Amino acid sequence: MCKKTDSEGDKMREIKESTEEEMILDFLKGEIDSVRFSGDLIKVLKKLKLNETIINNGETSSKEENLLRLKIMNLYREYPDKELFENFPNIEKWKYVQLNEKDINKIFYIDYDYWNELSNNTSSPLEAVKNIKKGIEIYGVSNKPFIDGVEYLKENTFPPVILITCNDEKYLIIEGHSRMTIYGFIPEKLNGTYAYIGYCTEEEMRKYDERMLSGKSLRSRKY
Repeated sequence: MCKKTDSEGDKMREIKESTEEEMILDFLKGEIDSVRFSGDLIKVLKKLKLNETIINNGETSSKEENLLRLKIMNLYREYPDKELFENFPNIEKWKYVQLNEKDINKIFYIDYDYWNELSNNTSSPLEAVKNIKKGIEIYGVSNKPFIDGVEYLKENTFPPVILITCNDEKYLIIEGHSRMTIYGFIPEKLNGTYAYIGYCTEEEMRKYDERMLSGKSLRSRKY
């Protein structure tokens, strides 16, 4: 594991050790209600002759359910080794942690064209918010879901986001990009919220996104 350099007071508060099965369940929960992704996920459920109960009321204590959700993730997101998860690092352990508003300064988007452009090639949700407030839309994609999400967040909470890290200095969003962007408008709403964090070695992270290594620039590798 990488050496942790953050001061104790800045660390995310660990609630418990977690598992891949819990991560997958909350990944799917985070996307089943997504305006952008729910349609594709529901198509996969129909193909497998399953309903949303396996996600919304899922039980990780059930081996059968866990295997079905792994199959859903494979068909829906090609987990664990293609598309979003191509070269995905070997995760040594998962943790369930509590976040606070300062954490948003250490949380970054994946290296993807839309998020790169929205954040002025910084991968920072806080930078993306600046462009959204200016009315800048990337590739013709409406910012309305973000604005609607801010109104929702004022009186509600979001499901946990999913992050990975190799050093507790930079955290890469795996699921929850839109939610983290919305938190960028009201960072204090992060206080008392939760995340799943997967920990890997620097060697493994280098294969997936070397920007997450200590001292590396956050600028996209695609430019």
